[in-house]
This record gives sequence, structure tokens and C-alpha cells, in this order.
Amino acid sequence: MDESELLFNLFYFLLCMCIIYPPEEFQRLGLTIEQLFSRFLGEEFLDFVGYHQRRTSLNFFVHCCLPATYFFIHRIKFSVFATQAPLEDSELDPDFPMPQEAVAFKTLTWKTAQRFSLLAVLAVPAIIFNWHQQRWRRHPISQTLSKYANTPGSYDAVASDIGNEFRRPDIYKKKLNSISTIIATQNWIIKTTLYNVHFAHQSNTALSVAKAETYNISQHDQNDTLQMISIIVQPNRQGVSDFHIRINALEFRNLEDRVRRPITIPSNIQFHRSVIDRFVDVFKAQVALNPIFSSEPITDKCFACMLAEPNIKINKQCADVDRSGVPLATDACCSNCYCRPMWCVECLARWFAARQSDVDREVWLEQKCTCPMCRAKFCVLDVSYLRAQDTSGNAPSTANDDST
Repeated sequence: MDESELLFNLFYFLLCMCIIYPPEEFQRLGLTIEQLFSRFLGEEFLDFVGYHQRRTSLNFFVHCCLPATYFFIHRIKFSVFATQAPLEDSELDPDFPMPQEAVAFKTLTWKTAQRFSLLAVLAVPAIIFNWHQQRWRRHPISQTLSKYANTPGSYDAVASDIGNEFRRPDIYKKKLNSISTIIATQNWIIKTTLYNVHFAHQSNTALSVAKAETYNISQHDQNDTLQMISIIVQPNRQGVSDFHIRINALEFRNLEDRVRRPITIPSNIQFHRSVIDRFVDVFKAQVALNPIFSSEPITDKCFACMLAEPNIKINKQCADVDRSGVPLATDACCSNCYCRPMWCVECLARWFAARQSDVDREVWLEQKCTCPMCRAKFCVLDVSYLRAQDTSGNAPSTANDDST
């Protein structure tokens, strides 16, 4: 295989990946199958079920043509195995003693792959034509919807209801990745994929979180993480298979608010349900790095939640400089807070986050806030966990967020 053939193989492989899993750049340029054949597919908004019947069939056909297209272009451009000349004795590689047998096996494999690719090009249109008979009644999507129909073998009424609900403005629609989307309407939970669409009626469907995965986005900042959760959707309808939804944990609250069924979360699975939850954990981690503040024992409850004991104190200890070390203006500096400990770290973190701008979430931790009582300005470096002073001579204990 020469260099030009290797480059061609690499280019065609990347092109196939971009066709099957179109990146954002292709989507912006309109170079996806759905956008290029939009006239044939119609409008999803007007005919939801019909649109996806045509879309999945078109994806199936285009993708099955990719191998045959590769062999066709390769034969025109290179014709490697069609004109393979016998090797001379002087050209034999001592580490490869049977070149003729190896070439024969490679040629046989190549021709077999060619025939299978041509067979796919001929067989897939026949399959799609069979699906199309009787107004797509044999399509996998139609077969699934017929399980929900009151009349056996008919899915028109169900498809009409789904289309009507999809046109309502209060649906939840989130693109999971380049090939799948999750949709939640008033009565349906729908997941679209390349070759099929999964449906679950909310009235008889169980949802539960299967697992939560945490990824570090930055190698330098351990607090910069991404959490993905997998939700299993189990329709309680004979013949309808389960399916999974994998979404960002920060989208969980939006999905939970839209579906009418409760989403079961096992006790051993923890994740951030919102941006605030994630910020609270990052805030706690930073406070744990700050110096401890010694205080008298506290018997009160947190002034905000009235559940946990106050375990932090706002005590100015930051340097009034910016990232570059330039001194801050007087009105931008933190000030001393003389309030007694009244808050738990979680409530103070939520107070801190609530006073920040939504458009600057990445730099919330660098911003400042005011004390809920005296309005003294502080930053996260000015928040310290408490250490109760022990007058009996025993080792002092530290109040932290784990005890709450």
C-alpha cells in the first residue's frame, strides 16, 4: 500500500465518521443527511412520526452505500488487486516467504467485501420498500407504536397524538449528541437515534438512574468536572423494549420537571442536580483549604436552614489584589465581618451563588458577596471552618461540612 492509497483510506474513514456522526461544524454548514435531504424528509414539526420514518430509512440507505462507494472510488483510482502482477524471485521478502498465497488470500478477501457491499446496496432498498408498504406500517417505528394502539395493527391515532403534543410549546427537547435527541411531551418520552425511535408512554413507564459518571475536564483544576448520568426508561408495555438516556447531570432537573413520573435515584448514586449544587461542592472544597477559625462552642442552628449547626465564620484574610497582583480599588476590597457564626457552609454557598450573574458561572468562585446580616463584603478566601475551643483540655474538634 503506497502513501497515496493510505491517505485516501484515512480520508474516507474520517469522511464516513463525519457522515454518520456529524460534528458541529458540519451541522452549521448544513452538511448532514437531514439537512441535505430536507425537501424529501419534510418538516418534523408538521409530521413527527412520518418525518422520522423517512429519516431513519434514509440514514439506513446512505450508510449502507458507504462501503460500496469506497470500493468504487478505490477501483477507479488505484485498481490494486485488479492488476496485481506476479512478484519476481528477486523481489521476495525473506521475512514473508509466501507472497503469492498471501496476495491470493488478500484478493479473495477484497473481492468478498466488494460483493457484500454491493449486496447491501441492493438489499437495503428492498427492505425500505417493504417498510413503506401500506403507509409505513411495517417500519420498526410503526411496529412500536402499534403496541400502544387500542386497535391491533393500527398506529395512526397514536402517531397523530404524538404529533399534536410535539407541536405544543411546552415540550422538553434536548440533543444528547450528534445522533440522538431526547423529547418529553405531556404524555410521551421519546428518544431518537440513527435508525430507530424509542417511545414510552408516561402513564405506565418507570424511570430510574442507573449510574453517574464524573469526568475531570481540566488536569489543573480538580473542581472543573463534568457529570453524566444514565437513566433507564422501562415502559410497562408488552413488546416495547427499554432504552437509556445519558444526559448531563445539570440537565436532570429540567427533565425531572417535565416528566410526570418520578425518577428513582438509588441511595448510592450522588450527582449535582443543578449548577448551584455543583457550585456548593466547589465552594466547600475551597473553604476546606482556608485556615481554621477558633470559636466558642455553638448550640444554635443555622439561621437559614434551621437544621445544621453553624460551622463557618466570615473572617477577612484575603489580600486585596487581583490576579495580576495589582491592588484593588477601595470599594472592591473585602471588609471585616463581626457577626457571630450563624450559617452552615452549604447555606452560605447558596447565598453566595444566588448573588452572582448567570453569565459568569465560570468565575463565580472569584467573585465577592456580602454577609447576609451586616452586608460586609467577602470572598471565598474569607470563609473558614470553625474549631470549637475546648476548656477541658481535650483536643479541639473541627466543625466541617461532613458533620452536617
